[in-house]
Parts: sequence; structure tokens; C-alpha cells
Amino acid sequence: MATQLQHKTGFMDLPVEIRLEIYDLLLHIPAFDKFARLNDPSTIVHPNLLLANRQINAEATDFLYSDNMFLAHPTLLASFPRLRNCYGPVKESAVVPRIRRFHLQVRLDCDLPYEQDTVTKAFSGLDELEIDLVQSMYLGVGHRNLRKFEGVRGVRRVRISGSTTGFEEYIQWLEGVMMSEVGSQPCEFKDSKEGWTARLAGIHF
Repeated sequence: MATQLQHKTGFMDLPVEIRLEIYDLLLHIPAFDKFARLNDPSTIVHPNLLLANRQINAEATDFLYSDNMFLAHPTLLASFPRLRNCYGPVKESAVVPRIRRFHLQVRLDCDLPYEQDTVTKAFSGLDELEIDLVQSMYLGVGHRNLRKFEGVRGVRRVRISGSTTGFEEYIQWLEGVMMSEVGSQPCEFKDSKEGWTARLAGIHF
């Protein structure tokens, strides 16, 4: 009686739905938290999985690059982003356009090392953009630096947080502008505040 050879089930024999769940577990990490520990175990990913074969690379790449929030470079913006500070920068030019979600820290109390056109090109059309505003002194300056973001359009979700006291109305207006359609020309911002809050909004360092 001939011995029947048993077929060993490999990874690619699994239903695609199960493979996608595995990719999510190995390549997707929680939303960025600036207060998280540097070596938080929840931020561990396994990118070598993408080197297994072409089909896995095609199925799993977006889990790593398109679904995760990346940290924008402080001066180069969308160039050389990092998944988290404990990881090296993404240098592959073919991969960077697949990154659809960015977190950027913006200082309000010093000149920014980029121009408005650079910001517009870097962030327009993203799926998500988080901007964390910081300054060295509470209520020290206004929103002048954020004007460089007024040309951004077509972002599906924008969240601006951090040091926003004194110009909350402008923040709400800017978020709406950045989520408006590409090519649109929103109405100019008009501040309804009076007194010290209005003066603060325009103060620079």
C-alpha cells in the first residue's frame, strides 16, 4: 500500500483574512503618544516580514507604512520620517510616498526652518496629520508660525494640540482649511477675540 504524502500547510496556504490579521499584529502599532516610554513594547514591529517574498511584501507593506503614524522630520518634514524615535529614518524614496499619517512638533517661539510651499507639498492630501505645538513660556507667543500651514489642503483628518491657549478660534479655522478640498480658497480668518487674547495671537518672539 503506497504511503500518501501529507501536505504541510504553509503561511501562504492560510486564508487571506487570517494573513491580514497577522500582518496587523506584526506591523501595526498604537497611535503616537508623546508621553510613552522610549522603548515601549507596544511599538515593536517586525519589518523583516516584508522580505519573505513578493506576495507578502505586496499584501503587508501598507500595514507598516500607510496605517501607522510616522514622526515627521523637524526640518525636512516628510523626508526621512521615523516610525518612532527608537527607529532609524525611512530613507527609501519609493516607500516614503506610501506614508499617509504624520505627527509633527512645531515650535511657536522660534523661526521655522522651512517655507510655506515646502509644508504645502509635504502634507497636502494625507490621510491624517497631527501637529503638536510647543513654546518655552506659557502664553509667550501667538500663532504666527502656523501661517506656513495655511496652504495645506485635502487632509482627511487634522488635529492640532498642545500650546493653543489664546488662539483656539484660529486653530479651529486652520484645521478646517487643511481638511478642505485641494485647490479651494477658504475665507480669510477673522478673530472675534478682544483685548489681550487678540494681541497674543499675533505676538511673535
